[in-house]
Amino acid sequence: MNKKIERTTARLLSACAVLLALVSTASAADYWIYFGTSTEKTTEEMDRAGTPRSEGIYVGKFDSETGAISDVRLALKAAASGYIATLPDKDLLYFVGCADPKDGGANAYACKVDPKTGDLTLINGAPTTGRGVCHTSVSADGKFLNAANYVSGDFSVLKLNPDGSVDKTTAKYFRDGSGPLKRRQDHPYGHSSYFVDSGAVRRVFMSDLGSDRIYIAILNQETGELTEDPNIPYLATPAGAGPRHLAFANDAAGKLVVFSINELDSTLSAFRVDFEAGKSESLGTWSTIEDEYRKGLTDEETLVDGQTYSYGNKTAAIEAVKIPSGKTLVYATNRGQNTIVAFDASSIIAGASTKDGGSVEFPLLQRVSTRGAFPRYMTLDPTHKFLIVSNKKSGTIYVYSIDSKTGELTVVNDEPTRVAWVIAGGFIPIKE
Repeated sequence: MNKKIERTTARLLSACAVLLALVSTASAADYWIYFGTSTEKTTEEMDRAGTPRSEGIYVGKFDSETGAISDVRLALKAAASGYIATLPDKDLLYFVGCADPKDGGANAYACKVDPKTGDLTLINGAPTTGRGVCHTSVSADGKFLNAANYVSGDFSVLKLNPDGSVDKTTAKYFRDGSGPLKRRQDHPYGHSSYFVDSGAVRRVFMSDLGSDRIYIAILNQETGELTEDPNIPYLATPAGAGPRHLAFANDAAGKLVVFSINELDSTLSAFRVDFEAGKSESLGTWSTIEDEYRKGLTDEETLVDGQTYSYGNKTAAIEAVKIPSGKTLVYATNRGQNTIVAFDASSIIAGASTKDGGSVEFPLLQRVSTRGAFPRYMTLDPTHKFLIVSNKKSGTIYVYSIDSKTGELTVVNDEPTRVAWVIAGGFIPIKE
């Protein structure tokens, strides 16, 4: 009898061990997801939905199997937390926001993440020495931080210390210029900046909405200084396009492909860049909205009506992802029409080039509603199975699954995650 009990007990213990292993595996695949916000007064729509006024950066749990977001709460108080960049390997989060005169004009901040709780602890802040900072990115090795300064129209590189804290500004990049839309392009407007590594060389790509140019500079990885790329100093979008954000991919030959979402004319441009040969190629520019909607296009952000399609539109975010089937998809958001558009980049990735000044094949795969107002930001989850979209003016967040064969999007959550004036997101793995 005792032996029977022992065998039963052993089987139960074995089953429990398997169950615990499964639970541990599932937990290890989950992430903390962070959202930056504006802290202005809530709208009537937010009030009707019971969405409280935002106070800073919010954190929730992200289930990488289902795409569910849960247990959202305030992680750090901040007057305006703007855009976020994370370093998952070092449990660090960076954000840009309003300059604080009490802290020496700091507007770029470093935070330590507690991977067990998701809590944020502010390490320090430092000034980008630019005005109206609106975007940030961090180098993969954690040595430098980028900042795009919208109002002053320049770009900053800041050194990061070994403990993750923000040190001083090591480079300022400014090129004078303007565009044909004088209300929005009377001078340079720095809108985003990214680190791009090619072999041992690290470059910074910088989108200037004002001059319709994407500047390219080489980063000195010892001093943090920037030098204009002598062969490819910039990529030019069509006049009046207003390049905003960028996404990157590699084609079949290993050449860099750059996708630019253009805010002012609701288009998307693509370029192939060959650093070894020192040349670039424009692959074309495509509309993100239908022709009938374009007839009523304006540049008035306040005139937004995604239901009747009768007012203005501004593109916002862009992501490129290679799915298991081998296809590369490019996703972009329209603020105003309030949609996500998905383009199939297979021809571009295969190495197609333009002929007679035309465009390569870049078919529209899908157009889907964001289910909210003004989708200012979207981001891929770390597994590249989901796309998270933040509707700023409705304060709603929706998650879309990405079909592994076609790349088509399907909304996961019927009820949104609600965060007032939600802007941006980032991920850090949960550690037990």
